[in-house]
Amino acid sequence: LRENLDLSGPTTISRESMNKNLYRSIMEKKEMSENEGHPLDGLKKQLQLLGEERDATPMLFYTSGNIDYYKASSFLKILRNEPSIENLDLILDSGGGELTMAVKIASICKNYSTKFTVIVPFYAKSAATMIALSADDLILGKAGELGPIDPQVKHPTSDTFIPASSIKNALAFIESSNDPYIKITMADKLDPLLIGAYNMTIDEARQYLVEIPNIKNSENKQQMIDTFTKKYVDHGFPITQEICRSLNFDFSFEFDNDEIENMIYDIHDTVLEFMEDNGLESLILTPNNAFVGIYD
Repeated sequence: LRENLDLSGPTTISRESMNKNLYRSIMEKKEMSENEGHPLDGLKKQLQLLGEERDATPMLFYTSGNIDYYKASSFLKILRNEPSIENLDLILDSGGGELTMAVKIASICKNYSTKFTVIVPFYAKSAATMIALSADDLILGKAGELGPIDPQVKHPTSDTFIPASSIKNALAFIESSNDPYIKITMADKLDPLLIGAYNMTIDEARQYLVEIPNIKNSENKQQMIDTFTKKYVDHGFPITQEICRSLNFDFSFEFDNDEIENMIYDIHDTVLEFMEDNGLESLILTPNNAFVGIYD
């Protein structure tokens, strides 16, 4: 991939480059996609066919890393270079990341389309769940699931991110212990500033959720918010289509037909194989433009 991708255009190196995560942004013209032998040709063709079937502009967002500032910036760069979008289909696969950047991505997608649909073939967890719930419509494949929103808490005095659930579990352990020594020892290890940041982040997640139109306008909004913020102990708990339906979300949840669902899973398989073969951490792709995150 490094030999075949044209990296002569704009290049973005993220904050994480210090940790050997190198992001390279490739804005491709339509004529570039027509070049025979380009590594993304097959995948782009699959997206074009899906777009014709769905009468929509399909967009991939797959990442094994965190949702962050640089990925959100890439959404803006890609979508503002797209022709006018009526229906945007975001095919999403992510374990989460920074909550504020997930909210930013959802906002960008909504502002650059008339109707914004999220399609989850496999999973969209934590902050990625926030993107999914913020859409005008949400489709979960037969293997698709969301998860509790377990935002990354930024340490107030360093550039370190910690899952909110880890802090929550530590506080719960201290509270449940009857051993004074354990209480004192554990409490000493927890930075008060970090606890404050944790409380703020949890409140922030609930505030973002309550402003999502599909939740804000629901008579069931409190149960919806509680389900995604405090009901489940395990932050990896699968919140399935059945659970979402029981909460009375105003989403279609299902594909129009099995043929389209099979097209989605064919694309899903192609993306996973492509990313593994080429050492990619992230792939954001439309039939016209691409952002590739390379993990070195």
